[in-house]
Amino acid sequence: MDTFEQDVTLAETEPMIRRLAEKTWEASRKEARVARTVVLKLKTSGFKILTRSHTPHAPPSSCEELTRIALSLRERIELSPKRRFRLIGVGLSNFHDPADASAQPVLFE
Repeated sequence: MDTFEQDVTLAETEPMIRRLAEKTWEASRKEARVARTVVLKLKTSGFKILTRSHTPHAPPSSCEELTRIALSLRERIELSPKRRFRLIGVGLSNFHDPADASAQPVLFE
């Protein structure tokens, strides 16, 4: 997650989401478990937390795919374009061991 010195508009979040998706992808490569769900978390300047998630048919297989999904989740934020955000997080959840189907908590970077 990143908290900003100055609040940003939704349109200004793309480079941050890309960077966070890369960090999340790198961290996920160290896990033996496989994450199925991509999560985008935003906190408004008024401290309202918005979370969007997507579980594709198959787990993300590349950093590019993870980034594309995270950016598409941003498009599902239905607020005024002038709304400002103070925090963004890109994470993975719904972890499964390849041999076990038990879910694990969300990992945010």
